[in-house]
Amino acid sequence: MKKIILIVAVIVVLVAAGLAAWLLFLRPAPEDAAAETEEAVAEEAGVHSGPVQYLELAPSFVVNFPHQGRQRYMQASLSVMSRDSEAIAAVSRHMPLIRHNLINLFSAQLLLVFEDPSGIERLRQLATAEVQQVLINEIGREGIEEVLFTDFVICLLYTSPSP
Repeated sequence: MKKIILIVAVIVVLVAAGLAAWLLFLRPAPEDAAAETEEAVAEEAGVHSGPVQYLELAPSFVVNFPHQGRQRYMQASLSVMSRDSEAIAAVSRHMPLIRHNLINLFSAQLLLVFEDPSGIERLRQLATAEVQQVLINEIGREGIEEVLFTDFVICLLYTSPSP
């Protein structure tokens, strides 16, 4: 009977020692677990930390549109901003689709620029949403943070009257 009690006591001591060793040495610290959880949430949401990267959408966009009975032209240079190198690569890969969608957007929405003082900012936000939608369809997440206008010119086509 004493042997059984001794064996059970040794097993209990070994289990307790193993549990204590796991708690002290192998279990992640609470702050490490919290940091890992934050990184996992950010990764799942598509937010990447790291240096900002820019990709110029070259060549510049040129769009014509009528306003107040005259033909006007808009030329804009754009860049995308992201912290996700995979998203930057996806923008490059899907550039024809992105350019097509942006030209359609600019053609349809350029009156925003004339009707509202904050129209250029609204147009930039719409362009950001358009590029993000393409990336959602292609890679499953937004991928980019912003579309930025690096140059924006609107001009009126002037024609001289016929003699």
